[in-house]
Amino acid sequence: MDAIGGASAGALVSFFTAYALAEGLDPEALLHEAWVERVTLPLLRSEGSNALLSFHELRERLPEVLDPDGPGRPETDAIGFQQSRAIAMHIQLTGLRGLTYPIRGLRRDAPISATTYADWGRFRIEPGGGLEQMTTPERRSPLDFALASAASPGGFSPQLLDRREDAEEYERHGVDEFPKSGHLWYTDGGMLGSQPLGRVISAGRGLHGGGEDSTGVHLLVDPRSENSSLDVWSDPDEAPSWQEGASRALAILSEQSLFDDMRKIEKDNSKLEWANDLADLLSKDLSEEGVERLREFVARVDDEREGMRAERDAERDHDVDAEDGDPPELLRRALLEIGGLVGKEPVSIDVISPLLLAEDKHDDVGSLLAGEFMGDFGGFVSRGLRASDFALGYQSALAWLEDGLPACELEEEIVERTVSFVRSRRRYELDDVQRGDAQLGDLSVADRWQLVRLGAHTARVLGSGALDLRSRIPDGLGKAIDDARERLAGGKD
Repeated sequence: MDAIGGASAGALVSFFTAYALAEGLDPEALLHEAWVERVTLPLLRSEGSNALLSFHELRERLPEVLDPDGPGRPETDAIGFQQSRAIAMHIQLTGLRGLTYPIRGLRRDAPISATTYADWGRFRIEPGGGLEQMTTPERRSPLDFALASAASPGGFSPQLLDRREDAEEYERHGVDEFPKSGHLWYTDGGMLGSQPLGRVISAGRGLHGGGEDSTGVHLLVDPRSENSSLDVWSDPDEAPSWQEGASRALAILSEQSLFDDMRKIEKDNSKLEWANDLADLLSKDLSEEGVERLREFVARVDDEREGMRAERDAERDHDVDAEDGDPPELLRRALLEIGGLVGKEPVSIDVISPLLLAEDKHDDVGSLLAGEFMGDFGGFVSRGLRASDFALGYQSALAWLEDGLPACELEEEIVERTVSFVRSRRRYELDDVQRGDAQLGDLSVADRWQLVRLGAHTARVLGSGALDLRSRIPDGLGKAIDDARERLAGGKD
């Protein structure tokens, strides 16, 4: 694996997967222990009054889960696989402060000040680097970034990260007025995205390169719960509630960035092909004077780049020099510069999703997922729901392997052996544990009791928030709130 990246819960999946590969652990066993056995509502419930949920206890117990002799220890040599080279890991974040950078407008002496709230953590995970490289230093480790990305505002308070060592990198990318403290508060990374697929692909290429004889497989794991074609959102006789509208709107944010990125990659693939064909066609008719002017143009573009917002290193094309490049290479470089395609290569992407298991493309995938209620937090309430969704994910991956691996032009024997091995390691038969479309009424008494406790804690957190609000509002309005509280306490209307 060259690179892995994720946002929200996907950031934690990236963390566990990269660690398992770097240490030669059993990824399936480690992920099952983390997601099905360990991540429960009692473990995540906050003891304080500033949030409903907290990662504090999860962080305390994580070392025993990640221990080489712990649950991820391979049963046989055939299961454990330790990478021989580093993995680039990118974690997507949503910053709450916002970072500004200039964009040249009509008046070049007065640039436009733009703001971005999409941010990233970038790491290089070394083979055999152990637990220390994943959990230190404090507020800068891969674990800290993964937890910050997974801190959904529906239950968790914002997470603080130390970005002081990244100050020069921010400046190189054109960010101005970086905070003097060097610290930033973050929330769920799945809320925003800036070319999430392209960034991870570039990270892998930047770390290990491509190679003419290599074939890259780029996979997106998309556990979306609803199909875009559901008729409920086009039925004039069905008026959605504000809760349903808000839930749908939040889900759309992350989906849109992914599909926009996939669409952009598809367009870039076509543009790269066109640029190559046009360069070959036009270069044959270039005069010596035309070639010299082309060299001057490429050199001028290189100079002007230095005054613009810096591009990511993985996207810089250093293989064509304006001084000694031949005409086709120079013309191709010029076309790629104009098209914003410098450093890009054709990319093939495929998707692992519960949609692979849906009998019809219009089926509601939500009927397959078990933990979708309570704003996607339902799985934390019940182990049975978590096991159902774990089995669904495994079955979705297996469904992709059966059709996806042959498309990678692998030998038939390799495909059959791989699929057979993955099928033999299947922990659950989906039909045996499937609890898709579960609702509150399907929970056990013990699970419902956990919800009662969470409800009481929610009231305490909201009450604390009301008291904090009381200290920030004018006296007149504060008195009105106090009067209303007394009326409620007295049972009055």
